[in-house]
Amino acid sequence: METITKEKIANLLKERLGFSSLICEEITNSIFSEILDLSLTNKKLVLPNFGKFQVHSKSKRPGLNLKTREALEIEPRKVLRFNPSNFLKQKINSHELA
Repeated sequence: METITKEKIANLLKERLGFSSLICEEITNSIFSEILDLSLTNKKLVLPNFGKFQVHSKSKRPGLNLKTREALEIEPRKVLRFNPSNFLKQKINSHELA
């Protein structure tokens, strides 16, 4: 399985749209920046037929240092979760990716 990077996405845009590399990199960076900003300010970002990004708060919980076997406490934190839409799940499972 090949890893898709922002650079590869920008190159795909360049091939399909015929814009310059610089413009395609700027478009790609702007899209990912907006997804992050909107997710952080709204706590939930829904993209129809793709999925939703949602900020989730994890509470403080017990943990274990695997090297020393010492018990420790994992601090509370926020994580960004992605849930694919049913449409995207069906596309992936039917192997109709283009």
